[in-house]
Amino acid sequence: MTNFANVERRHLAALLRRVGPDAPTLCEGWRTRDLAVHLVLRSGRPDVLAGQVLPRVPVLGERARRAEQAVAGQPWEELVRKVEHPPLYSLARLGPVDKRMNTVEYFVHHEDVRRAQPGWHERPLLHDEEQALWRSLTLAAKVMLKDEEDTVVLIAPSYGAVRGGRGRTGTVRVLRAVPSELLLWTFGRREQARVEQTVE
Repeated sequence: MTNFANVERRHLAALLRRVGPDAPTLCEGWRTRDLAVHLVLRSGRPDVLAGQVLPRVPVLGERARRAEQAVAGQPWEELVRKVEHPPLYSLARLGPVDKRMNTVEYFVHHEDVRRAQPGWHERPLLHDEEQALWRSLTLAAKVMLKDEEDTVVLIAPSYGAVRGGRGRTGTVRVLRAVPSELLLWTFGRREQARVEQTVE
């Protein structure tokens, strides 16, 4: 089966080369260089992730800052090459692990760059990729939607439905779209996701 994490990784690298290091992204406060640094550290320096999650712990935070600065200072082409080709020791080199860890990560960040550019357009995905994203969404939806006061129902025609939210208001929001758009909406890209929403 196709490793869509790797497909999205290659597409993202090609886009990063095209738009350059200072293009906007949908990640608040991040330009494309910042996004590339994040992805390089995620795949090649998992030891610094604790410092990014807990920046107020002095030793961990300082280690993360030093690593970020070192990676950010690299030439753009080298940085993009590292996004496209994780190091040999990275878990991303193991196909089944890469699929589970990175399919959503690279799809979402690819769209973070695509949809922040002027004149972006929707791109059709293969059915198998939509299926892979739907499987990931059904696993993540309850966690991602846990702070929603309403009940939220995500419906992907031909794929299924998943429910989340606290349900405290009595309002049910129903969102319909292909899995990829529902996933983007669920992962916080709500203004850019192409979904049909109704309230019941």
